[in-house]
Amino acid sequence: MARPKRSGVQKYHDRVAHRYDESYDDAFWQWHDALTWDYLKPHLPRDQSAKIYDIGCGTGKWGAKLIKSGYSVSFLDISPQMLDQARVKVAEMGATDRAEFIQADICDLSDLPQGDASLAVAFGEPICCATSPPKAIKQIRRLLKDEGLLVATIDNKLGAIDFYLQRGKTSEMSDFLRTGRTHWLTSSASEQFPLTTFTPTEFRALVEKSGFVLTDIVGKTVLPMRHHRQLLAESADRRAWAKIERSMSHDPSAIGRAPHMQVVCRAV
Repeated sequence: MARPKRSGVQKYHDRVAHRYDESYDDAFWQWHDALTWDYLKPHLPRDQSAKIYDIGCGTGKWGAKLIKSGYSVSFLDISPQMLDQARVKVAEMGATDRAEFIQADICDLSDLPQGDASLAVAFGEPICCATSPPKAIKQIRRLLKDEGLLVATIDNKLGAIDFYLQRGKTSEMSDFLRTGRTHWLTSSASEQFPLTTFTPTEFRALVEKSGFVLTDIVGKTVLPMRHHRQLLAESADRRAWAKIERSMSHDPSAIGRAPHMQVVCRAV
């Protein structure tokens, strides 16, 4: 039987899996990840036996953190190389008995049990990388119990406007604003894959058509600290800037500044 053709998103993530964590290992990402976890913690199940999926798990950073917090986790990714990295991370923790690893495209999760999960996290924008975000969201909804939660990060269409303005082509800007579609910027054409971005209003409308209610949304990050990493060198400074960030991140008028949004969707 012929092996299925790898998509661009799988090719790219297979290639970078062994060095992926190195790309996100500096003061900015430590600051950014601390915010991600702070925004997630209030939504963790009280019952530590609850079923949890880490969707688009990559190297398993968030699933491993959930395991450290006492949960068992199903790690799911389209890239087998990413899953291998996650396996190593979990094995080093001595927690293989509390993890399972699933290779799947989030647009087709039909082989997985229906309605038995209390929480799905989808960080790193896997929904936006999907060939069909509406289909991906419906597939995730299928996994969740009623009242179960999806906590995900989403590419903010408003945060990408400067990129198209710098390119200076009105037709490209118009097409992007109309469709929200762009692609991952990688040098190999075979590894390029589509990305779909959303405004907060557009994403709310999408999830509410897919069996969810959007209950929380934050901008991440409203402060453009990615371009001011030197301000995060000291832990005291990171805490101070995080306090300012959190004071603005829930403000709907400030979310447009952020390249991403972290959302909480409740299954209904």
